[in-house]
Amino acid sequence: MGDNPDKTKPVYKREDSSGSSAAGHLDSTGFSMAKHIDRLFPSASSLDNVDVAAANTGHRLHAVKQEIRRQLRAQSDSHQQQTQSIEATKAAIGELYTRISEMKAKAQTSERMVFDITQDIKALDFAKRNLSQATATMRRLQLLVSGVGQLRQFKEQKKYGEAARLLPAIAGLREGFAEHMGVRAIARLDDEAAGLQRSLGSMAFQEVQRGFDAQGLLVGDAELMHQACLCCAGTEEQTRVKDLYCELQLRAYVAIFQIGDDVSQLENVSRRYAWLRRILRNYAEEHAPAFPDAWRMGEELSRRFAHTTRDHLSETMATRDIDVGHLTAALADTLAFEAQCDKKFGIVQRNGAAVYESSGAPAESFVGSVSCAFEPYMAVFISGEQAKFEALVRRFRSEPGDDDPSLNVLASSTDLLYQFRESLRQCAALSTGQAMADLAQVFAQSLSNYARSVLVHALPRISSTTTAPLDALRRACLVANTADYCASAAAQLEQKIIEKVDGPLREQVTFAASREALLSAINSSIGALVGGVDAMCAPALAALTDAPWHDVQTVGDQSEYVLLIASAIEAATSVARVSLSGPRYFRSYCDKLASRISERYMTAIVQCKRISEIGAEQLLLDAQALKSVLLRVPSIGADDDAQPPPTYARIVAQGVGRIEALLKAILVPTDPADALVGRFLLLFPAAPRDVFRHVLSLKGVKPADHPAYLRVLQAHQRQTQLDKQSEVDKQSEVDKKDQLDKPSQITSDVPVAAVPSAYATPDPRSSSMPVHVTGRAPASAPLVSRTSAGRANEHSRFGSTAEHSAHLSPSTHHAGQSQTTFQSTTYANMPDPLGITSGPSASNEQCSDIDAQSPVLASLAANATATRTKINENLRKFMSTMRRP
Repeated sequence: MGDNPDKTKPVYKREDSSGSSAAGHLDSTGFSMAKHIDRLFPSASSLDNVDVAAANTGHRLHAVKQEIRRQLRAQSDSHQQQTQSIEATKAAIGELYTRISEMKAKAQTSERMVFDITQDIKALDFAKRNLSQATATMRRLQLLVSGVGQLRQFKEQKKYGEAARLLPAIAGLREGFAEHMGVRAIARLDDEAAGLQRSLGSMAFQEVQRGFDAQGLLVGDAELMHQACLCCAGTEEQTRVKDLYCELQLRAYVAIFQIGDDVSQLENVSRRYAWLRRILRNYAEEHAPAFPDAWRMGEELSRRFAHTTRDHLSETMATRDIDVGHLTAALADTLAFEAQCDKKFGIVQRNGAAVYESSGAPAESFVGSVSCAFEPYMAVFISGEQAKFEALVRRFRSEPGDDDPSLNVLASSTDLLYQFRESLRQCAALSTGQAMADLAQVFAQSLSNYARSVLVHALPRISSTTTAPLDALRRACLVANTADYCASAAAQLEQKIIEKVDGPLREQVTFAASREALLSAINSSIGALVGGVDAMCAPALAALTDAPWHDVQTVGDQSEYVLLIASAIEAATSVARVSLSGPRYFRSYCDKLASRISERYMTAIVQCKRISEIGAEQLLLDAQALKSVLLRVPSIGADDDAQPPPTYARIVAQGVGRIEALLKAILVPTDPADALVGRFLLLFPAAPRDVFRHVLSLKGVKPADHPAYLRVLQAHQRQTQLDKQSEVDKQSEVDKKDQLDKPSQITSDVPVAAVPSAYATPDPRSSSMPVHVTGRAPASAPLVSRTSAGRANEHSRFGSTAEHSAHLSPSTHHAGQSQTTFQSTTYANMPDPLGITSGPSASNEQCSDIDAQSPVLASLAANATATRTKINENLRKFMSTMRRP
C-alpha cells in the first residue's frame, strides 16, 4: 500500500450544489453521521485526507447557504409582486364601481326623460281611444234611432218581412247599449224598441190566427204568415203560434177519438196513426210554407199528437178490460209509429244520445213517447204468455206425439223452445223493461213445469212383466237427453235475455230453479234406467232366493242366476251407452247400477230360508263372479277394455264387501256362541243387531234361541268397552307417573328390547288379533279393539263395508280402499285358535276351513284359556315391576 499510495487514497472533488451523490446523501431524511464518515474514510490511510474532506464540506456548506439566500430573495420579490398585484386589482375595482355609478345615474336621467316624453303620448292615446269609442257609440246610437224609426214605419205598414230582417240588427244594437242604460235617452229608446218588437209579435200572432179557420184550414196568405212568423221568432209569441196551430189541427183528432167510443179502443189504435199521417201530408202540401223551416212544425205537431195519444190510451186501458191480442197488436203498431217518426224527422242515436242526422244537434227521440203508456199493462201480455205455455205443457203431457227417430230428444222440447224464441222476439220488440224480466220468470217456470209434468211423466215404468224392456230403457235415455238439452238451452236463453233486458233488471233474470228441475228429471231418468235393469234382474234374484242353499253339498262353478244377471246388465248397459248423450250421465248410471245390484243381491240373500256353510261358500263364489260382472260395466260397448274408474271400483268393492262379510259370518259354526260372536264382531265392528239376527236365521237358529246369542254379543260389547276404559286409565296412570318422575330424571318408558314379544302392542298395519272361542277375556286383555276408521261406517244398515272384509279376502283389496285394523295389546303374537286373522295376511283358505277345524274347538278353547291366564299374570307382574320408583 505504501508503494502505491494512489491506489489507496481517495480522490476528493469539489461538489457543486446541483445534486451529486454526496449532496443527495446529505439531503436524505434518514441521514446517518456514522455512515457518512465511514463512507468518507473507508480505511485508516484515508484519514490523511481529513483536511481535503473538511474543505469540501466547507465548500458544500457555503453553497447551501448561497442557495438559501437566493431562495429567500426570490420569495421576498414574489411577495412584493403579489402585493402590487392586489393593489392594482383594488384600484381597478374602484374605477369600475365609479363607472357603474355614473352609468346608473345616466340611466335614471334617461328614464325620467322617457317618462316625461311618453306621458304626453299616453294622454294622446287615451284621448284617441275615447274619441273612437264615442264615435262608434254615436254611430250605433244613430243606427238604433234610425232602426227604431224604420221599425215603427214597418209596423204601421205591416211589412213583416222587412221588420223581421230589421229585428236582429236592432237586438244587436240594444245589447251594445246594455251598459249605458243609466242614460235616460238611451233607456227610453230601448223601451221603445222593445215595445215595438212586442207589438209586432202580437200583430204577427193575430195574422197567423186569421190565416186559419176554426177547422184548421189555411185561409190566409201563406207568404204573409211566414213573414209574420219570422217577426216573432225567438219570443214567447213563437210558442203561442205553435200552440195555436197544434191545437187547431188536433181539435178534430180529440173529437174523433173520444175516450169511451169504439174508435178509441186498442184494436183501433192503427187508425190514430193513419189520421196523423194524413195531417202531416196536408201540412207538407199546404201549411208548411206558412212556417219557417227552423220551427220544425211538423215534428212539433207529431210530438203533441204523441202526448195526446199516450194520455188517451192510458185512460182507455185503465177503464176497460184489456185483451192480450189487442194489447200486443196496439203496442206493435205504436212501436212502428215511433220508429217511423224518428226516421221521418231525421233523428238518430249516436253514442247513446238522440241527435239530428243532418246537423248533429241534440234531439228528442219519439221512442217511448206513446209506448210508455203500455208498460204498466204488460202484465196482461205476460199472463197471456204464461197461460199459453201452461196449455202447451198440458198438451205435451196428454198427447206425447210421435218423436222423430233422427232426434236424440223429445219433439215436445223443440216445440216448447221454439215458442220461447218467438215470445222473446215479440217481447223484445214491445219492451225491454220489466216485462222482459217477468217473461224470463215465465220461461223458467214453464221449463220447471215441463220437467216435472212432461219429462218425469214420460219415464217408463219397467217391471219383470214388461214385454220390451230395452225399448223402455231407450225411452228413459231419451228423457234424460231431453232434460240435458233443455238445461243447456235454458243457460243460453238466460244469457240472451240478460243481454237484451235493461241494465237495472238483469239481476232478476235467473233460470236456476228450472235447471234444478231439469237436473232432477235427469236423475229420475237415470233412476228409471237403473230400475229397469233391476226389473230385468228380478227373475234371477228370485231364483237365488228360492234356491235350497241349505242342501248344497259341493262348491262348483258360478250359479246360473249369475249368468242371467250378467246378460241383463250387459244388454241394458249397451243400450245406455248408445242412447245417453253425455258421458257424465253414463258414469252416474254405472255408479247407481252397482249400488242397486249390490243391495238387491244382499236383500235376496237375506230373504233366503236357510244357508249352509257350503251354500255360503257357493254364494261367496257367486259374489266374486257378480263383482267381476259389475267391474266390466263401464267398459261395455266401449272401443277399448279400460280399467274401471277408481271411484266406481270403490263403490263395487263396498257393495260386494258387505255381501262377503255377511256370508263369511254365516260360515262360522253356531257352537260355541263365543266363536260366532267374535267372528261377527270382527266382520261387523258396529255389531248391528238386525244383521246378527239375519245371520242367526240364515244359519237355522230358532228364534227362541236368539236371545242367548244376543246376550253373548252384548257381553262381548260390554267387555270391549271395559277394556277400552281400562286402557285409558292405565295410560293416564303412566302419564301421571311420568310427570312425577321428571324431577328425578327417572323414566318409566319401557325400552322396546326389554318388552317380551308376547306383550308388545302390534303394529296395526302388520299384525292382527285372534278371536277366542270360549271363556271370557280378563279386563286387561280386550277381545276386540276398534280403531276410529272401523267406527266410521256404523250408520250403514249392515254395519260393515268392504274395508272390514278386506282383512279376510285378498280379492276385496282395491285401490283407494281404506282398511280397518283390529288390534289387541295382549294377544297380538298368540297363535290363532281358529286360524282366522284380521290383518292383510289373512287368506280365503283360512276362512273357508273353519268347518274342518270345528271338532277341535273345545281343546283349543281350553288351551287358549290356560295360556291367557299365564300371560295376564306375567303382564301384571311386569307392569308392577316397571312402576316401582
